[in-house]
Amino acid sequence: MPHIPQWSHTLSVRNARLDEQHIVLIELSKELIALVKGAPTTDAPILQALREFADLARRHDELEEGLLAANGCPTLDEHRAIHRLAEAELDRWMATAASESLDRKALVDGLDGWMAHHLTETDMPVKGYMHE
Repeated sequence: MPHIPQWSHTLSVRNARLDEQHIVLIELSKELIALVKGAPTTDAPILQALREFADLARRHDELEEGLLAANGCPTLDEHRAIHRLAEAELDRWMATAASESLDRKALVDGLDGWMAHHLTETDMPVKGYMHE
């Protein structure tokens, strides 16, 4: 059962743009999981949803990294590495969805793990470096 967090003020990084993107990423994750659980006959609609999610995730990562760099975050390199790993996983999911060989359970588990990890373990410790 997915454990994508519900948005609350406790997840805020005190940056309105990043918080808004987090909220949308949470909702897109939930929509993707619901789509997968609806068992579409092909991976095409999942691929389309994954592309939307990946596009926002990349823009979000870019904004986060820019703010962390501008504010002298000492763990920026580690943060970037986590982003690149997540982006590579999204690319793999999209590639397998494009070839109709997507492991849907792995996708659901991965999205669930990514959202929880990204918000609570990756961003919260450095939220003081995410101001404009």
